Amino acid sequence: MFDPPDPDRPTVVFIHGINPVPRAVHFTMSERLAAALARRFGAAFNLLGWDWNAASFVSVRPWVNDENAVEQGHALAAALRGAGGAPSRTHLIGHSSGCIVAASAARDLAAGGGEPPAQLTLLEPATLYHALVFDHLAAGSSARKVENYWSPGPSGYGREAPFDGIWNVRVAGPMPHFGVIWPLRSSHLFVVEWYLATVEDRTCPSGFNTSLLLQEVGQ
Repeated sequence: MFDPPDPDRPTVVFIHGINPVPRAVHFTMSERLAAALARRFGAAFNLLGWDWNAASFVSVRPWVNDENAVEQGHALAAALRGAGGAPSRTHLIGHSSGCIVAASAARDLAAGGGEPPAQLTLLEPATLYHALVFDHLAAGSSARKVENYWSPGPSGYGREAPFDGIWNVRVAGPMPHFGVIWPLRSSHLFVVEWYLATVEDRTCPSGFNTSLLLQEVGQ
């Protein structure tokens, strides 16, 4: 859980991907994003992280993990509603299988004539997730702005998403072949590193600098 967001501030939510060894590895991407936002904007944003490290890997069967990610999205949407944050002032950011969670949450928030989230940013949703994220969960119509940041192989797992309502950005990793041998240097993870760097780089024409929430904080 998290402290209730300040209703006077827009909200950014980060959701990491699958973690098969949560006892040994704990993803800290949301904490790093919070630090980067604070350095540039001070306390202008609420930053929430959906910490599902120990609940992201539930089966050796991939489709079971995908179904679990969808359920995590339902839980996230319910938590955001309970916290009182306005979807129209919320930016959801997911990485890898966290994109399934983010898309599921965005769809719930926008369902039934509700107010859609301001933005849904998908960082490297693997190609095998595309049917679920873009077709079944209809990510392209679940937020006012929807982005797909992807990296080509061999250690990038995404691709362009040729669906209506999706803004596609190709982010090439610096060590695509070495990343196959050493996953921490993979293009798949580099997309997150790149996105985090854009938070503090005002000159970058994409990444966080395209967030609709920046209009609220005068940036």
